[in-house]
Amino acid sequence: MELVDLKKEAETLFQEAAARALAAPGEKNKPLQELRQLCWRNYAAHGFSCMADCFAAVVPHIQGRLTLEGWSVADLTVSPWTFRVVLRPFWLGSEQVHIAIHHDGPLPDITETGYRSIFAPIATFKDGMTPETFIRGMFPQTAQMSLF
Repeated sequence: MELVDLKKEAETLFQEAAARALAAPGEKNKPLQELRQLCWRNYAAHGFSCMADCFAAVVPHIQGRLTLEGWSVADLTVSPWTFRVVLRPFWLGSEQVHIAIHHDGPLPDITETGYRSIFAPIATFKDGMTPETFIRGMFPQTAQMSLF
């Protein structure tokens, strides 16, 4: 299987896996299992050192908005701070979403080091909870958040 075909198939499976995880949390996620198997079968043929490297390379990557449809990156502003959020659903093939918040300095009540790593079950985002809403909930109610 060519790498471009692997990426196309991985994109379809990833999006099906996200929909399945939100519709039936805790139940067997066949598209996610198929995506893992696809990476296990093909990682060495494409020069990856392990299945996780293959997974990271073939899942969809989205810039500028946070979404469960792929691994995404967006800059968020909560006045007076601007920070970068990296969202990785199915981190290392698991049912977890890894959220990394990066900032040049402290964010009061969020991170004193400029970095915060959060793991949340993908089921956290069912019933209309979006990644932006989840992150907004980490800030004081008076803060205003916008997505660039």
